Amino acid sequence: MRAVRGLLLTALGLWAGLAGQVQAQTAEPCVYTAADGSVVITDGDDDPNCQEHEREAATTFRAPGRLRVGIAIAEVISLAHSAALRHRVDHRLVESLIEMESSFNPRAVSRAGAMGLMQLMPGVARRYGVRDPLDASQNVDAGVRHLRGLLLRYGGDIERALAAYNAGAGAVDRFEGIPPYSETREYVLRVLYRYRQRVDGSPLH
Repeated sequence: MRAVRGLLLTALGLWAGLAGQVQAQTAEPCVYTAADGSVVITDGDDDPNCQEHEREAATTFRAPGRLRVGIAIAEVISLAHSAALRHRVDHRLVESLIEMESSFNPRAVSRAGAMGLMQLMPGVARRYGVRDPLDASQNVDAGVRHLRGLLLRYGGDIERALAAYNAGAGAVDRFEGIPPYSETREYVLRVLYRYRQRVDGSPLH
């Protein structure tokens, strides 16, 4: 846990230092349609399908190897990457959160009223000026801003930030850590597991 927390703190520091140098547009990953019809997203230059793909030499995109996804998910990943860059949050954490919250479904609505890719509650959506919570771009941008605020609130502690995203900052503050809710504890573990896979470059299944 400490290693992951330290990684995020380092990443946040690097993002802050590079904020003035990063251009609004970043290099895109290599994306192509495989023979079986699936979409492949990769940043590996050794992929023969990408050798002619024109990209900048330095890219912040780090897909976990070859990630086969549907085109809709590819678009969500692109939105997550852009929002993460704007708000200086590790895009791998954002992708893991979206996967947990909505399984990349922009039309997801929970019984509690959470909406969209990052399952924004109405109050959070209003706080960040979201007019249409089911609009993927608005939803992801607000969700990433909310996540960044929680990370800053808890000094880069990923576990507490994720717990607050799920159960609310009030609960985390009251219990001085992850609340003793089975749902929240499982939520934190599952998001961290997927995040670590992306950081390590492990295949996602």
